[in-house]
Amino acid sequence: MLKVLYSGSVTYLDEKNNVFVAPSSSCTYIETSENKIIVDTSSKDKKKIIISNLNKLDVKLKEIDYIISSHNHNNHNGNNGLFRNAEIVKYSDGSINDFKDPEVEIMWTPGHTFDSISVIHEDYVVAPAAVHLKKNILQNYDIPIAIDLEISKKSIQRIVALKKHVITGHDGILYASEYI
Repeated sequence: MLKVLYSGSVTYLDEKNNVFVAPSSSCTYIETSENKIIVDTSSKDKKKIIISNLNKLDVKLKEIDYIISSHNHNNHNGNNGLFRNAEIVKYSDGSINDFKDPEVEIMWTPGHTFDSISVIHEDYVVAPAAVHLKKNILQNYDIPIAIDLEISKKSIQRIVALKKHVITGHDGILYASEYI
């Protein structure tokens, strides 16, 4: 099972010139036969939304086994502390090598940062660091902040080639039927 707990957001001061404030990442819950997983915990101001949506699924904070952190930015991992029993999985410290779940694959998708990762589960790619907005795929729109734009574009191309639904970082779900 996969459920988006929060679809992400960004507030623009000037959208034409891509000037924004207060981005909050998506937060996705994945339940496999072996684990309960959160991909990115969003920014601290989304705490109540995340807890409320987990409660609707009858999932307790202490039941989460893993937090998979797409990269090390505060607007993506601001609520990690809520999940005290969870192991944090990220690229930057090598902990992705210790993560084991036969129903989940972690894919290195650098560009926004060098440590950006995405998560593949069933018909979905959870790509909050690699794909910020739907238009990154639909309009081939460059992500606003990339340490390497060419590598970022290649990561997005690899995600698109999977032909799965994409959970973006700040713009909800892009369904495969919308871009294939």
